[in-house]
Amino acid sequence: MKIRPSAVYRNLFFIMGTFIVFYTVYHVLAYDGGSHDEVHRRQKHLYLTVSKDRIGHRFEKLAPKRILMWTTVFGEAKSVDLSDCKGFSDRCIVTSNKSLVSVADAVVFHAQDIPNAPLPEADLRRPHQRYVFLSMETPANSGRHAVPLNFFNWTATYLLSSDVIFKYGPFYLSAKEAELKGFKFVDFHIDESALVKKKSGIFGLVSNCKTLSKRELALKELSRYINVTIGGKCAMNKYDVDLCPVGKSCSELYGQYPFYLAVENSVCKDYITEKYWDRTSIPSIPIVMRRKIYESSNMPPHSFIAMDDYSSPREMAEHLLRLESDKKAYAEYFAWRKGSWTVAPWNAPGYRNGFCRLCERLWEEDPQSKVRGEYCIMHLSSLISNPFSKFTKLPSAMSHAHFWCCEYRACEVIFLHFDLISTNSNVWPLCIIIRKISNQRIPFWRKEDSFLY
Repeated sequence: MKIRPSAVYRNLFFIMGTFIVFYTVYHVLAYDGGSHDEVHRRQKHLYLTVSKDRIGHRFEKLAPKRILMWTTVFGEAKSVDLSDCKGFSDRCIVTSNKSLVSVADAVVFHAQDIPNAPLPEADLRRPHQRYVFLSMETPANSGRHAVPLNFFNWTATYLLSSDVIFKYGPFYLSAKEAELKGFKFVDFHIDESALVKKKSGIFGLVSNCKTLSKRELALKELSRYINVTIGGKCAMNKYDVDLCPVGKSCSELYGQYPFYLAVENSVCKDYITEKYWDRTSIPSIPIVMRRKIYESSNMPPHSFIAMDDYSSPREMAEHLLRLESDKKAYAEYFAWRKGSWTVAPWNAPGYRNGFCRLCERLWEEDPQSKVRGEYCIMHLSSLISNPFSKFTKLPSAMSHAHFWCCEYRACEVIFLHFDLISTNSNVWPLCIIIRKISNQRIPFWRKEDSFLY
């Protein structure tokens, strides 16, 4: 019997199609090894295309991501615990073994420790890798750095605009939002009996006596009109220096006063530290410096008092004293605690919380080439240790640091002036910090000439 050519082609296509299907299934489902690049190719779009219920099944076929800590953290080789990273506890490995730099998925550089660790050789860098800038400090306190242009892919900072957010505390959610997202409710309720029989005035523990925020000037001005009790190195009298011994929480001491100081040493967008977060359970109202910073971080309304709401220290002190005498008005600052607000999960302190998010980002990210912009890499540091010192001439090693200046626009440290410096035939614009705040009412704790550095 003569076989028609069309039948031959159909059979041939069927055989080829069957082979391709079996080949694909074998390499996708039965894959158990292969090159590092091949593993990364198979991870492409994993987080975005596979539901969280099925992620664990796919993870079984893929090696954990490697996170290399290239630098120490404040001079210490800090361990990173990922055990409480829901869904990702065993999906990343954190190491400080620099010999693994060429196979690491993320290489982390802690800002303050960069000068103490020579950068990796350029030929060891791979296209899929993420070089991560880590800092939980403000730009002015992140040290000085000299790195090549477009060195970092991601930033890991307290800024909500960072690639990986390293918040000092959790995220607040309304009760309705928490219910919609299925989050477990965290109770912030305080017994109203704890709101009465308090001492008068403001309490705080302060160890940095000369700050960029001029916190010390604010307290000095306020103390003329209301009792201000400061413990620690910056105590206003020698008897209060040891009010709270090192290592003690002193929550009860805070709770004895109607108001407590939660003012930061720098005034920067999204910068809210343990000065606020570690004291959310105490029966006292936090005093902060700039309302906008806390409102933009979704803090519960009417839960804090902001200094910049007042035109003078006398006006602010008079309002605080009225609240002390009007118990009903005072109690309204605690109404948000009665079941109307909670926090999002992963409530560990920011350092651990941030590494959970870094692990998650590594699994969801498409490993395409990505670098931060030439002149505006988020949250990078000052060019000089003291941003208010008089500019003379920067060391030649700083010539590549011109793109660290962008984030100063989010801080009250003075406008951006660009200068040029030439080194090794390269000319880069450098950001020198010498501004005064414009288009804002000068706050009562500053004098006009204090802006002119």
